Amino acid sequence: MLTEYIPSDPVALSVAERDALRGLVPGLTIEPIPGSTDTYTLTGGSSVGVVRVGELTVELRPKIGIAPVLFLLSYALDAKAWREPPAELVRDANLAEAIVPLFVRAAQAALRPGLLHGYRPQDDTLVTVRGRVRMAEQMRARTGLPMPVEVRYDEFTPDILENRLLRTAVDVLGRLRLRHRAPRIALARLRQQFNGIGGLVVDRRDVPEPTWTRLNERYRPAVALARLILSGAGLEGRAGGQDASALVVDMNTVFERFIRVALREALQLDAKAFPAAGCGHRIHLDVGRSIPLEPDLSWWIAGRCVFAGDCKYKRTTGTVPNADVYQMLAYLTALRLPEGLLIYAAGENAPPDLRIEHVDKRIHVRIIDVAQPPAVVIANVRTLSALVHGMAHSRPSSVSPGA
Repeated sequence: MLTEYIPSDPVALSVAERDALRGLVPGLTIEPIPGSTDTYTLTGGSSVGVVRVGELTVELRPKIGIAPVLFLLSYALDAKAWREPPAELVRDANLAEAIVPLFVRAAQAALRPGLLHGYRPQDDTLVTVRGRVRMAEQMRARTGLPMPVEVRYDEFTPDILENRLLRTAVDVLGRLRLRHRAPRIALARLRQQFNGIGGLVVDRRDVPEPTWTRLNERYRPAVALARLILSGAGLEGRAGGQDASALVVDMNTVFERFIRVALREALQLDAKAFPAAGCGHRIHLDVGRSIPLEPDLSWWIAGRCVFAGDCKYKRTTGTVPNADVYQMLAYLTALRLPEGLLIYAAGENAPPDLRIEHVDKRIHVRIIDVAQPPAVVIANVRTLSALVHGMAHSRPSSVSPGA
């Protein structure tokens, strides 16, 4: 068992296990013990979750505990429907076992009216014409023969991307050899609802996302969690002939998503006005547009950015790291804003606000301690939203970079 950023006791690993762990856990440091060829010290980064390599299972525990992580995840998925998990669930559960009820609940809410159906292009060989004839394939495979016919048509089916994402997430969680019976039963029941639905083989760095409309909007929370699971999963991973699977979540991403959604709720904004990473707006630092920027938080009004901020999943120690200041200053420069906001996830006292000489910029620094009870965290975000609102309306942005 590992805890974020804390070195482990010596651990014996085979070469296959060592290499698989390096591939499955971003930020994991594996250092050999001096004088040993198969014993190592493991130090995790901001990734938390569970990794299985053959018979070896490694748990990566968050410093703040499982319950706060579930709160951050569930609130970011659906700020209006979240609720605290039962205490008995998180007392002896790893992240995979604790996330199963959250995922099952979201999936069941999506499936309550029934499996979503949609149109999917289908290539087939038929004795009658359906849809349109694929002339190139017909001429290549059956020159001069009228039948059968190579056709393409749209099939109305439940075997669509939304259901495939949910089904694949169920499979990923099921491969982790959960210790407790309850999550295994919940997954088995959910898996039955996806009979006939194909799975996906996805690159965890590029998990597909459906196009959202009013017809599939009910699936959005469940699919968002499924995509998070798949982005942290080593699907069908193999190292040295051993099966390997993982559910690993980056706490930097979790904290950022929570702060963005919580501020949206407090400010009563939508994703277009308060997007992720400035989505939909091209922001560059240089005139040649070769240095792109993606602030964690930004507020846009009529194509103009009126606020920018950044989230840091780390503890402040009374001062702000230079790199964080430089990053925030780059955002303010590119967006021509007079002030910005840095938000940290822990710390006893927030460092004083920073005034940058010669460029007339101000950087506010605040702490949202995510280890506090949910009600306290939400109240602190609402207090923070008043500062954000004041920053956004203190002086209008005079230009619209990348709008």
